[in-house]
Amino acid sequence: MAIEESTERSDANSRLLKQRARATVPTRDTRVIKTQPTEQLEEFNSTPPTISEEVSKEDSAPSREPQPDVATTIESKLATFTLRVDDKVDKGLKSLCTIENISKETFLEAAYLVCMENQEFMQQVLSIATERKQERREAGIQRRALAMTRYLH
Repeated sequence: MAIEESTERSDANSRLLKQRARATVPTRDTRVIKTQPTEQLEEFNSTPPTISEEVSKEDSAPSREPQPDVATTIESKLATFTLRVDDKVDKGLKSLCTIENISKETFLEAAYLVCMENQEFMQQVLSIATERKQERREAGIQRRALAMTRYLH
């Protein structure tokens, strides 16, 4: 008898769910530039500009061809990445960059360019980088071992 009641309830629930009307949502307009209705365009174009407006437009208009925005061209060529450095190095680098009024990114770019021009300097930088990489690797192994011992106890 309990089984019959539960099947009747589930049938009733399924009927209610099927009968319930689902709300319909209109499709979104995903166009980047939306077109204006022709009525608005006609109203906009129907008022002729005055003579003073025409003169001011001619004065403000550049005489040469429009060029692409330099800032967007440069930004499209920049790569974004996260830089993790030692805390002491970060503090020193921040203070240096603040004093010199430059960013960490521009400092890194300039340091790379100097290294590319001077191979002796590049080798010194690479040897220090290799040592620091090994130190970080060993520190990571020690942290992992400590974490494992905590789980064992």
